[in-house]
Amino acid sequence: MGATRRRRDEYAEATRNAIVEAASDLFSRSGYAKTSLDDIADHARVTKGAIYHHFTNKQAVFEAVLAEIDQRFVRRVEQKIGPQASGWSAFVTALNAYLDASLDPAFCEMALKEGPIALGWERWRLAQGHVTENFAELVKRRCADEFMREMPSELVMKSIIGALHEMALAVSNSPNPQQARKEASALISELVESLRSSRSERSVDRPG
Repeated sequence: MGATRRRRDEYAEATRNAIVEAASDLFSRSGYAKTSLDDIADHARVTKGAIYHHFTNKQAVFEAVLAEIDQRFVRRVEQKIGPQASGWSAFVTALNAYLDASLDPAFCEMALKEGPIALGWERWRLAQGHVTENFAELVKRRCADEFMREMPSELVMKSIIGALHEMALAVSNSPNPQQARKEASALISELVESLRSSRSERSVDRPG
């Protein structure tokens, strides 16, 4: 009985993964609006009923795709930082890893462009909020003392990520994405360095 249930669960998980993978491929190539559940079912080689077994509608499928892309993004940032890096250098590396994602068609199309269309502005903002929280948590964990000492404000972190988001969109829409990526990297580095310097200067000026 237990083995049968395990096989059933494994099959269900494999089916769900196939649906998400097929939907990701179709959404990124054709866009959310032009992709139907029938298209996804055909591409995943499952029935439409199988999709409804796992998801309530096409929007729910898109949310699952977006969640998978976001998880891959956070893992990629952590890999870019590396096991040894910490402090300010790790922070700057993490910011640049975010910009690198703007060169990834899947991340750019799904997370930055199709998201508002598929989910609506408010729901997309909520979904992006989870990405922001995961990214901020990763940065705080890996940059630890130096990051928390020099830029502890949640508002500062959200402002930086907001700037990164706009830069990522600009890079993805640029006729020369590689050049735009370099310019964005220089700009975000100057931005965070100025924040770091201003906080350090205030610390020096503050009476002991």
